[in-house]
Parts: sequence; structure tokens; C-alpha cells
Amino acid sequence: MITTAFPRWMGDGRGNFVYEAAQAIKRQGCQVRVIAMHNPGAKTREWMDGIEVIRPRYLPERWEILAKDSAGLPQAWRTNPWAKLALLPFLVVHTLTVLRYAPQADILHANWTLSGMVAWLTQWLHRKPYVVTVHGSDVFQATRSGLIRNLTRLTLSSSSTASIIAVSRKLAEHLIQIGVPSEKIRVIPDGVRTDEFTPSEEPRKKVILSVGALTEIKGGDLLIEAFAQIHHSLEGYQLVFAGEGACRERWENRVRELGLESKVLFTGQLNRQEVARWMRQAEIFVLPSRSEGLGVVFLEALASGTPCIGTSVGGIPDILTPEVGILCPPEDSTRLAEAMLSLLSHPAQLQEMRKNARKRAVEVFDWERIAQQIIHLYSQVSGVQA
Repeated sequence: MITTAFPRWMGDGRGNFVYEAAQAIKRQGCQVRVIAMHNPGAKTREWMDGIEVIRPRYLPERWEILAKDSAGLPQAWRTNPWAKLALLPFLVVHTLTVLRYAPQADILHANWTLSGMVAWLTQWLHRKPYVVTVHGSDVFQATRSGLIRNLTRLTLSSSSTASIIAVSRKLAEHLIQIGVPSEKIRVIPDGVRTDEFTPSEEPRKKVILSVGALTEIKGGDLLIEAFAQIHHSLEGYQLVFAGEGACRERWENRVRELGLESKVLFTGQLNRQEVARWMRQAEIFVLPSRSEGLGVVFLEALASGTPCIGTSVGGIPDILTPEVGILCPPEDSTRLAEAMLSLLSHPAQLQEMRKNARKRAVEVFDWERIAQQIIHLYSQVSGVQA
């Protein structure tokens, strides 16, 4: 597996869905090695629960800025002018590392189009079949640039690319729109560890939870405005933001302007166990994203039996059915406020949604089911059975 985002150490949430995919594929009987981007403080080589992880340094550690922000490479590219300079040495090191280890593999699985481009450029040497998973930001955001759109189309349309996994139907549609052949595309969502994210027998707390990077794309500003409209009707409720990002200071200032300091909590970055605990405790989960490839945090909420409110963008409609949550139009804080008030004002409906949420997570999105689909695709493109 080749990736630009991966946990820096055990318990880290960055790129965790790639780690979970690797673990689930390993449990299906495959030996998995991961080549990832190095981050300051991470080991250059280690074993993580039976998976070998290789993270070669691409610059002196203090200059490794491509994934410095919790939102990852796309955010660094947009906000840090030095990121463009750091990209070249990273690509050189990433390419050389793939060339070194690819001959030992039966198949390469690249995550995000940047790693897919490396697999494509080196295929004439390593001669291994490869698949590419696109996750959202590498397609929805990056392809706004004409140059990157053309590189994405070239990479994914190449005859060398055996198959492309889109994690949502909307992503698949967007790939077709930019010229990627539809016959190459398979829609396989990310999954969730339903043994890690579980409902609690304890009573829920009066918490409206939002988990994700504190960036414009995640729509936390809309959630603050929506909460401000209804907080007088929600006695004792607290809005909790779990995550870190460039918008935190601005959003905290807005909370103070609205006089909501006692009702809104910013936890900062949390590890996996802490996120799971908040998911179990919250009454509802809300993330009004402006763009979303799939929305793994929604899967974690469903597995925790927590009804969700999201926006009808990207892959979120693939996850949220009326039985487990509410979809709102993007950029509509009033509709968001109405949805929150509606759910929290009907305890019986909320309880039924909790049961449905857990059931949907287990039956549709459990990682073991998702890994079986990925393994089947591997067998199709490589001829090797797990």
C-alpha cells in the first residue's frame, strides 16, 4: 500500500482509514507493507500490529511540512507556499522507495492520486499491477486546477492502472466527468471498526458532537451559527468540536461574540480512543461539510449508535438514510438548526435511529465486509488469490 497519509504512531487519527484498510486486508490473509509519507516525530520504519510501515525522510525533519496540518496535503498546498517546494523531494523519495519494494509485492494499492501517479510512472520498471483509491480531496479540490486535472486524468486513465476505487458514488461520477473511463471504476466505501466504535449502555450526555479538522471545508462556522439560533431551546446542551485546524481561532472568536463560551467546547486533537468515547456519549453527531469524499466520521458515529446530521454533498448521502439521520442543504445554517432541534425534540425517534444507525454500520460498512470487496478486486486484477 502506497499512501501520503497514514498514522504517525499508534493511536494517531491521521489517515487512520488507510491503516484500518491495511489491517482488515491483513486479516483476510494478505501480507501488507505500507510506504507512507514521513512526518516529524514518526519512525522511519516500524511494525504496527503486524504491518511493516516504511516512512523515508524526504527532507531534514524540521522542513517536512507537507502534512504538518491535521487536514493533510491539500491544506498544506493551499496555505503554505513552501509546500510546493517540498513536494519535489518528497516525490523523488516516494518514487525511489516504491521502486525498491514493489518487486517484492503481488499488487500495489495506491491511496490518493499522488501515490497513484508514482505507481503509474514506475510501472514500466516494477511491472506489478496496481489499483488506486481516490478519497475526495484529491479529486474534488485538487482537480480545480487545470494542470492537476490533466495529470489526474492521465494517471487514472492509463492502461497501466488496473482499477480505480472511488469511496463514494459522487466521486465515481466526478471521475467520469473529468474523462476517466467508467469501466475502470469500482465504488467501494471506506469502513469502520464496529468492535471499536460501539454504543454505550450508559445514558447519553447533552452533547452535540462534531469531529474533524477545523477547516472551512468542514463547515464548523455554519454549525456555530446554527447552534446560536437554537441554544435557548436546548437547555443544558453543549456543542463540542473535536479536532484541530487553521480555523480554530476564528471560530473561537465567533463563539465569544455570540456569548456562547460556556456552551461550546473545543477539545483540540484527540486520539482514537477519545473520539470513540465522545461518539458513545453524544446525543447526535453533526458535520455540515462543504465537500466530503465519503465521511468516515459518519461511519464511526453510526457504529456508536449516534444519529447524524450532514449535508447533501460528496459521499455523505451514501451513508445517511432517513432511518439514521438527516441530510441538509449545504451552506444553510437555518436548516441545520431546524434539523438539530427536530431530532433532539423527539426522544422516541432518536432512540429508533440509534438502533438503525448501529445496524447499518454493521451490515454495510464493517471493515471485514469492505476488505472482502477489496480482496476480490485484487484477485481480479492480479490473478493471485488471498
